Amino acid sequence: MSETARVLFAGGGTGGHLFPGIAVAERLMGDVARIGFVGTGSKLERSQALVRGFDYFDVPAVSSSDLRRRPLRSLWCGWRSCRRASTVIEQFRPTAVVGLGGYASAPLVWAAFRRRIPITLLEQNVVPGRATRLLSRWADRVCVSFEETQHCLPRTRDCRWTGNPVRYCRVDTEKVAGDSVVLVLGGSQGARSLNGAMPEVLAKCLVVPSGWQVVHQCGRGDTAAIRRAYRAAGVRARVEPFLENVQQWLESADLVVARAGATTLAEMACAGSTGIVVPYPLATDNHQRANAMWYVRRGAARIVEETSGRDALIEGLVREVGVLLGSREDRRRLGEAMRNISQPDAAAAVASVLSEDLSVLKAA
Repeated sequence: MSETARVLFAGGGTGGHLFPGIAVAERLMGDVARIGFVGTGSKLERSQALVRGFDYFDVPAVSSSDLRRRPLRSLWCGWRSCRRASTVIEQFRPTAVVGLGGYASAPLVWAAFRRRIPITLLEQNVVPGRATRLLSRWADRVCVSFEETQHCLPRTRDCRWTGNPVRYCRVDTEKVAGDSVVLVLGGSQGARSLNGAMPEVLAKCLVVPSGWQVVHQCGRGDTAAIRRAYRAAGVRARVEPFLENVQQWLESADLVVARAGATTLAEMACAGSTGIVVPYPLATDNHQRANAMWYVRRGAARIVEETSGRDALIEGLVREVGVLLGSREDRRRLGEAMRNISQPDAAAAVASVLSEDLSVLKAA
């Protein structure tokens, strides 16, 4: 075991950026002396890091949209963020820094670059985010989830195709014996349009509602309203802001309806989930649709677009949900295709890449 190696993970903002870092950090536990996370200070980030025994530091960050809307204020905030990031570097003294993507990773990656600390970036999406495209010029390497992503980054970058690291929880589900499960995932931040549509969709599709258990992760803020909507629709549902044991629900679900975040899709693949994905239409560079289509083209998921309004969304979901609930063979085929393209060893692959900087790591 190393007595000196320290790894600092930078980023978060959403579960899709945070949880791949958590997966890699858990893989490194016992092999490095100290692990820390740097984020924007959200409750999700702080709780997920601290409950696992990792250090946590908050560094406010400025998004590109804020920079366009309020340039002077954003520049001031950005300067303060960089100073705060430098202080964290001095306190933690990392051997290596891992950027998790998104604007939240920028201040710390910049501070690490100035101190010549080795930097590895994780890119979850098929289309690399703006932060990755910017920060890759300072990084030693970029670990990508999709082979195609390498062609979207400068050729001078050292890209490694590792897959998207997936966390595994060890908590048993609370599935009611004999029930079939429909799992709805709006992402850690929620998805208001998807949340609002699903009670109506499932009321139309579940011919015998008593034989089904609906589990719905709705994000913070909408919980009470979504519970009322399910009750009004006559559908029995467990509605939670966040599911700690989402992997077990993915493995037990007969059908998953989710946004097309890259990490959600990677978790679904490892679980062999039968899924319908609804890309967020306002995602930067339409990256969620690119993620969804990568799986759809491989026969591993169905897609419903949200671009034509609520009525079209509900109509599309009723059609796809109805077909899959009525066909065990279609569900089996999609789940098998998902599992065939999964990369369950991605966390180990990223840890192996990091070991190039942390020569003191034990051999994997």
